[in-house]
Parts: sequence; C-alpha cells; structure tokens
Amino acid sequence: MYNIYLMWSLFTIQSRELINRELISRKIITRNLLLLSFLILFVSYASAAPIIESDVKLTNTTNANHPSWSPDGKKIVYAANQAIWIMNSDGSGQKKLYDGMAWEGEPVFNEDGSKIYFAAESKKAFSARYISIHVMNTDGSDGVKLTETADSRNPAVSPDGSRLVYASRESGNYDIWIMSPDGSDKERLTDASGDESSPAWSPDGNTIVYSAMGDLFSIDVNAVRPVQLTSDTYSNIEPSYSPDGNSIIYASNIGGDYDLWITSTDGSSHMKLTSDISDEKAPAWNPEGTKIAYTSNKDGEFNIWVITVKENSIELEEVEYDAPEVSEKVINNEYILKLRDYAANNPREFIGIVLLGSFLFVFLIVGTFLYKIS
Repeated sequence: MYNIYLMWSLFTIQSRELINRELISRKIITRNLLLLSFLILFVSYASAAPIIESDVKLTNTTNANHPSWSPDGKKIVYAANQAIWIMNSDGSGQKKLYDGMAWEGEPVFNEDGSKIYFAAESKKAFSARYISIHVMNTDGSDGVKLTETADSRNPAVSPDGSRLVYASRESGNYDIWIMSPDGSDKERLTDASGDESSPAWSPDGNTIVYSAMGDLFSIDVNAVRPVQLTSDTYSNIEPSYSPDGNSIIYASNIGGDYDLWITSTDGSSHMKLTSDISDEKAPAWNPEGTKIAYTSNKDGEFNIWVITVKENSIELEEVEYDAPEVSEKVINNEYILKLRDYAANNPREFIGIVLLGSFLFVFLIVGTFLYKIS
C-alpha cells in the first residue's frame, strides 16, 4: 500500500508541474495512468497470491461427505446419499460399495487399505434405532457390526492398525473411546460434560485430536487430561493431522461460513486456507501431504473436492491469547468493528477490496482530470 501511495504522489506532483508550465501532454498522463494501474494490479495479485495450486471437483452428486484417502493415496472413500462410495483419487471409477437402505457415513480406510470402517444406522427388535460402527472389505463384502446398542460413530484406525478410536454415547453423552479393530477391549478415553466428536490420530499414534463444544482438543493416549487447542466463540470441527504431524487442518465458521483452517499442534499459530462464500468441511490430507480432500457446497450441492497445495506455502501465524492492553480511546462504532473483524478474518479478500477501491479511485480522478483539460 505504501508503494501505491508513493506512486500516486509522484504522479500528482508531476502532473501539477506540467499544468503550471502549460506543457500537459495526454500521452504522458495516459502513460502514467497505465503504469499506476499496472502497479496496483500487480500488488493486488501479489498480496492475494493463493497457496492453492489447484482446486478440483471430483464428484457430481448430492450430500457427499467425509472423504478419506487410502494409505497409498490412490483411492478416496466417501459417503453420499446415505451410502458408502469409493473412487480413484482423480475422481474416476466412482463405485457404490455399500447401501444397507439406511444411513451410512463417515468411512475410513484401515492402516493397510484392506478394509473400510464406517458408521451405519442399526435397529434391533423392540429397540430404537442407533448408530453403530461396521467394518467391511474394500470391495464391500464381508460386513461386520462392531458395536451394539449405544450410538457409536466417527471411527479412525491408528497408524499401526492396533487400535480404533471413535465417539460413543455408551456412558450418556458422546465421549472418545478406543477399542481393538475387531470391536473388543473397549476403553473410554475422555469424560466431558458435553459431546465430543471427530477423533483423528497423529502420525506417530500417540495423540488424538478431536472436537468438543465448538473447540479443538488433543489428548495423549496415556494421558488423563486433554489439551485445549482453540478457545473462541466459533465452531471449530472435524480436525485432522497433517502427514508430518506438524499441523492440524480443521473446519471453522469464523468468517460466517465454514472454511478450512490449519493450526499448529499446540494451537499457538494458524492460517486460513479457503475463503469461499460457501461451506468447506471434513478436510483430510493425502499421505504425501500435497493434497487435501474436503466437502463443499460451492456449486450448490455438497460434493468432494481436492485442493493441491503449493510446496512450502503453508506459513502459520502466531496467535496471541494474552489480554490486550486497554486503550484510552475505545471504538464503539459497530460498522468499524464489523470492518475490523472482516479484515482480521478475511485478510486476502480485504486487501483485494482495498486495492480494487484504490484503482477505481485513481481511475476516476484521472478520468475527470483528462475530461477537464480536453
């Protein structure tokens, strides 16, 4: 912005001197205008340069959700229209794997890609419907139910395949539980007053990140207390570790709609990844850490999309949680507060709007000036 202001000042001074000497040339003014316009557009592009190399829609259906990569990165399993589907990582070869004529969702591969765990609505005779965890082969065969009676969902297999983490209402509200992949040896990991959901393993298998009451938490599998990673009034959901274990991607409605955000594993720094006027949810990294599958309704219906991230483009900014110093002058104007909040939550969009406004202002001033001297 300072460079634009300096350029505009030089342009104004030069034009004023030419007027005083009565040597105004339309060619000179037009040249200056073009140079200034180019500078504004260049700075605008540089300031809002995305870290996203490509953003590709893979499905064309309705209610698609919860994409999960195979361990080799060649397949994506997902849910759509209350059934479990699988496809190649480029969106080709879409195939329905399982449809029990009830709700099925939240599918994930196991550690070697030979099986798929998922949640499905179940019913026993003389009992209410409940959600249970199932497992099947990757071709949809040999399905087995692993949990009974209480709602259990959000399965995720540990990196070594020895344990399965999930959310269950077995003790009242949704807590985070761990069990063996065959459904035995169930153990409750958390015991909070509110519901907890969407657990995910760290790459080393020692830590689990999850969502609870709008915030993100992590807990060591041998720890007693979880660590809170976010603390705000927004809804932060569906966390997932990066393959290198250095960051966590999640969905948050900080800007109004749900967008994808990335935070450090201790919650001290963060970065906004998407800024669409739509909802982006359920992010999941591919094994190489170069792509992120997610769901979005940016085209009207929720579908599976894949982002390719530019190499070495993720730069997390530190978040200060200390109480700010009290200023003698307090801003109470609601419009200024809304503008400040928008700028903080949508920095690239705000910079683009300011630069575009500056360009239009310069264009209007110069156009008026040219009209008066013609």
